[in-house]
Amino acid sequence: MPKEQTKAKDRGMRIGAVSLWIILLLSERPMYGYEIIRELEKRFSGYWRPKTGTIYPAMDRLENEQLVTSQREFRSNGPDRKHYALTKKGRDEVKLSMAHWIKMMEVFENYREMHEAIFRFKKDDATKVEISKLLSDLGNCLNINDDDNTIDIKEIFSTLSKKAPSDSKEKIVMRPTDPISFKFLYAKEDSKFELHMEIEWPSKDD
Repeated sequence: MPKEQTKAKDRGMRIGAVSLWIILLLSERPMYGYEIIRELEKRFSGYWRPKTGTIYPAMDRLENEQLVTSQREFRSNGPDRKHYALTKKGRDEVKLSMAHWIKMMEVFENYREMHEAIFRFKKDDATKVEISKLLSDLGNCLNINDDDNTIDIKEIFSTLSKKAPSDSKEKIVMRPTDPISFKFLYAKEDSKFELHMEIEWPSKDD
């Protein structure tokens, strides 16, 4: 790996998400501390409300690393303000960190696309009758020797819950094909019995 790319990776790993959001804001224009907090809250549409205990320590770290510089504004009609601005080193860090984070997002997106059908379902108060029907439905799906045989996962889990295991209105189609890999685990722990099954087969294009 080229030396520049290694530096970009190292710096990207060192700069955390909060620090990255701060220097991204400061790359637009200088801001004072409270303004940064309000602007972050605005950008996140209220889903994240940054606290002073999170932002100001991050600002101090960025200043110690000479990524930002500060200047205090003395005001007669209100509290003093500390204005922050990016240094040249800070602007270079924005470019390096963004390259690293964009690469990370590409990896996450590829992983999501590869596993876009993943969902997990758990019900602690299911009955033996309900579980028996679910396993029977799975067995019927596996028992039919027809590669075109499909079953909607939502239909199977409707036995245990009125809510579908996915918010999507589309079907979650399962099409078992040979060969099938099967794993089984039986365990007893803390006076509880557990059975874990894993069934895996090659996917086919829909």
